[in-house]
Amino acid sequence: MAKVRLQKYLSQLGVASRREAEDWIREGRVKLNGKIVTELGTKIDVETDRLLVNGKSLKTDLPPKVYWLLNKPDKILTSRSSNESGKPTIYDLPKLSRAKFLVSPVGRLDFRTEGLLLLTNDGELANRLCKPEFHVPREYQVLVNERLTDEQESEFRRGIKLEDGLVKNVEIKYVHSAKLGVSKGYWYVVTVHEGRNRLVRRMFSHFERRVIRLIRIGFGEIRLTPELDVGDYRQLTAKEIAGLKQSAQL
Repeated sequence: MAKVRLQKYLSQLGVASRREAEDWIREGRVKLNGKIVTELGTKIDVETDRLLVNGKSLKTDLPPKVYWLLNKPDKILTSRSSNESGKPTIYDLPKLSRAKFLVSPVGRLDFRTEGLLLLTNDGELANRLCKPEFHVPREYQVLVNERLTDEQESEFRRGIKLEDGLVKNVEIKYVHSAKLGVSKGYWYVVTVHEGRNRLVRRMFSHFERRVIRLIRIGFGEIRLTPELDVGDYRQLTAKEIAGLKQSAQL
């Protein structure tokens, strides 16, 4: 095997995303042949080099590629650590904590967002699926505290200008109202084609609407179905994996 960049190799091993691997290198947590690595361009010869992360040796045999769909619960962090907050992470979930493979999420769902989260140790695919130029659709069910006007729905479709730029190609459909004790909520289905931080929440906040519940139900052609229990995961089918790779132009 030819020499490869350290951050790419760590991603291929499934121990970290490329971004996490870059942070580890900058923090001096990675050693190559006994020397701390701090340069992101450093390459590893997997046949001969000895690699340590946090003082522990890593097996250099690449594991088989795995592709999973997790039904993420509410109030769970999409990260490997709680950053001393004490909040549980997806890796604390009983089913995932017993998994034999180290996988990383494809993008993130925030603490209060539920639903479809892809997990894989295929770092190249995960990286490409998160890039906005591939326009992979993400579909959400959204419960808000007040219904939008027709003009506001039209503005959703025309494009909303947020502090970090214009959001375009948004699809929105009103579904129905729901009783919330003494008040009412309103369900929408929203599809976006990029993965900016808290994007759906910020779009509704632009119209002074509060998101009560947010569930991702689609990523590309993959759908979350009721058969998958909250907190559980399943392997993607060969057809689903092929569809993701086609979306990422791999």
